[in-house]
Amino acid sequence: MAVSQPEGFINNVSEDEIIAALELLRHSPSYLTQPVYRGNAEKWPGNQTSFVDYHISYLKANPALNPHHYIANLRLMLKKTPNSH
Repeated sequence: MAVSQPEGFINNVSEDEIIAALELLRHSPSYLTQPVYRGNAEKWPGNQTSFVDYHISYLKANPALNPHHYIANLRLMLKKTPNSH
């Protein structure tokens, strides 16, 4: 049974707080945060969705995920290594 969330919250974390954390990752040169390709050009102009929009949509589609843990995992997975471009 899904638990109702207040508007603007994902798993009791403010959507604004999540967006701010994702924007910090997006603007940091230490992380790989490219836009994501989408096949539906009508819904996503240019066939792309931004890094932030993609991850907010994912969290909304999976409300049981802890946003803090999710972002911490993104930091680990997207961290540039010396051989990254």
